[in-house]
Amino acid sequence: MLFRSLRNSRCLTIRISKTTKHLLSINSKMNNPYTSKHVPGVIPDIQLDKTESQVVNLLKSYTQAHNSQTEDPNDRITLRITGGWVRDKLLNQPSHDIDIGIDNCSGESFVNGLKQWLDAKSDVDGRRGDDGDAEKINSIHKIKKNPDKSKHLETCTTKLFGLDIDFVNLRSELYTEDSRIPTITTGTPDEDAHRRDATLNALFFNLETMKVEDYTKKGLEDLSKGILRTPLEPTKTFLDDPLRCLRLIRFASNYGFKIEQATLDAMKRDDIHKALETKISRERIGVEVKKMLVNKRWVYGTLDALALIREVNFPNVFGLGDTKVPDEWLSNNKKRLISDISQNIDSLNKYLIDIIDSNIMNFSKVIDIQDSSDNDKILFYSSIILNHWRDMKVKVGKRDNYVSFFCVLNGIKMPLKLADNVALVTSQIERIRTDVGGIRGFTRSEIARRFVLPFQDKWEINLLINSCLECFEAPDQSTTILNRYEGVIKTVYDLKLEESFKEQILLNGKELMKIINKKPGPWLKPLNERLFQWQLDHPGATREDMVGYLSTISIE
Repeated sequence: MLFRSLRNSRCLTIRISKTTKHLLSINSKMNNPYTSKHVPGVIPDIQLDKTESQVVNLLKSYTQAHNSQTEDPNDRITLRITGGWVRDKLLNQPSHDIDIGIDNCSGESFVNGLKQWLDAKSDVDGRRGDDGDAEKINSIHKIKKNPDKSKHLETCTTKLFGLDIDFVNLRSELYTEDSRIPTITTGTPDEDAHRRDATLNALFFNLETMKVEDYTKKGLEDLSKGILRTPLEPTKTFLDDPLRCLRLIRFASNYGFKIEQATLDAMKRDDIHKALETKISRERIGVEVKKMLVNKRWVYGTLDALALIREVNFPNVFGLGDTKVPDEWLSNNKKRLISDISQNIDSLNKYLIDIIDSNIMNFSKVIDIQDSSDNDKILFYSSIILNHWRDMKVKVGKRDNYVSFFCVLNGIKMPLKLADNVALVTSQIERIRTDVGGIRGFTRSEIARRFVLPFQDKWEINLLINSCLECFEAPDQSTTILNRYEGVIKTVYDLKLEESFKEQILLNGKELMKIINKKPGPWLKPLNERLFQWQLDHPGATREDMVGYLSTISIE
């Protein structure tokens, strides 16, 4: 009987750190430093760091040189840093995502001209930047149009002073009803600003004047108030490109912003829902969903994103996506799948924070700043959102697999390994629940086989997921449930089984065949399993001990 209460064995690691808990508390509502700085009618200053200053000074020098040799005013170039960098600088947040908008010139043409200018300067006077070769462009990467990834215009990328800089000309966009791929034409700064997803993302920083530009006339005010609204009428904006709905949800959740009511109402329209399903690739949806689940505001931001998805009725982003399931199966199960996803999102928002705040179990593996990986967060939330489908499978072509597997692989386009892990966790929910209740009668090897070996390095996350699911079903018993699951985790650590999935058997197959003097055959696998079980039940046993045990058993 190996289950025991081990209050002191993991006292330094089983709790969320005070630092993390403090930061989680702060980030439940993201502070907006621009609120106190905003003065209506006053253009704010932006403070550049050393590297940004080097980049800006270099680009200004080349632009001035180019313009001095241009007779036609229409060929003069003005550079602007566009979009997210301006927003983040005003919010005092680090940003290395520098996009340069160019008028009267393509990104490729500009960067090639910049390279020739730098090479010529180097040949003449050997001039070098503060970072050695920083003022020398060694490579230019052209990113071609890729509408599936929202790249509607060719972009040119190069590295300056260690930063990757994207260059693209300002543009206007014209959409048709049945496609999110627009007709692109060179545009003015005003046209480029108004085609963007939100006013606070439409701010520019003019490198000639070194001033912020707000062509929508609402960007600075909206940023100060933390309001997300579309520069143009929201319904048309979303019908043109429904991906903008998910982008605004992502921004709202990551920054603690509020989506303006008319914009939010437009997201709820049936024609917007249809456009999202028919015009947007699942790869692009997956990118946005990942940024919601792996959130700057950690668990609070993720729950905000899920609540917004629920409010505007977008739970199908977690559905089967482009999986080619039989029509009959889809007609019988689609509504139930979406209903289950919605219900599980509601449960997460209703109960998860209280479960974490109880501080009974260690949730750092899925919420901590340093301890949790992106894929572990996605595994945690996806398994909970899709848990109702458990061991149900669907046949796709000649292959059948768990519904949860296809939702993760083809719905939100996550890696195969992650989809496999979600399917494993959800398919084992009933067994895990039974085993947690019966752990008192398990041997050391049984504990490893039931709780650790199937899930390998995700075994503890699996128990966190299952503990939450039980609490969702019986919230008034949460303390008892969480203590029961925490007891299992403590037992695993106390028995030093937490990395048992890495343990190698003392005798490998070749050694067994030599000792027994038998050729490979069906006998080998069950014997290996039996020997490994014995090994787990006899920690510290040697190879010689195993040989001795081997002599006492019959081999068929």
